[in-house]
Amino acid sequence: MTKTEAITFAKKFNWTAADAERAFYGLDFKEADEQTLLLALVNFAGPQLLERQRLQGAQKAQVTKKTNHIKKIETEFANKVSEYEEAIEKERSLFVGIIAGLYKLAKPFGLKDPWIEALLTTYEEGRKDAA
Repeated sequence: MTKTEAITFAKKFNWTAADAERAFYGLDFKEADEQTLLLALVNFAGPQLLERQRLQGAQKAQVTKKTNHIKKIETEFANKVSEYEEAIEKERSLFVGIIAGLYKLAKPFGLKDPWIEALLTTYEEGRKDAA
């Protein structure tokens, strides 16, 4: 019998390949039969396997906890970004509105500024695209 055949045999009894390898550690596969394999599995299935499964469960719990924590942080970050974008948009609207009003009042007196006109045009185009 080979190591692969022994692991396949253990899988018939719902053992994982890794646990089967651990159970068969130090076993001479050339002289092993089904009874020897079953005995190795039974001997390993006691406290060693129970302890390993307990540690595995604790590790999975930690991974789940960290994953949930990361998702929470990502959600909070996305919410903060949205809030800040809305606040910036409101302030920008107020600022551009004030500039547009003052420019409209100053235009009849001969004020003509290409930068202000470009700013107002760009702002209006941006509002149309957003709508």
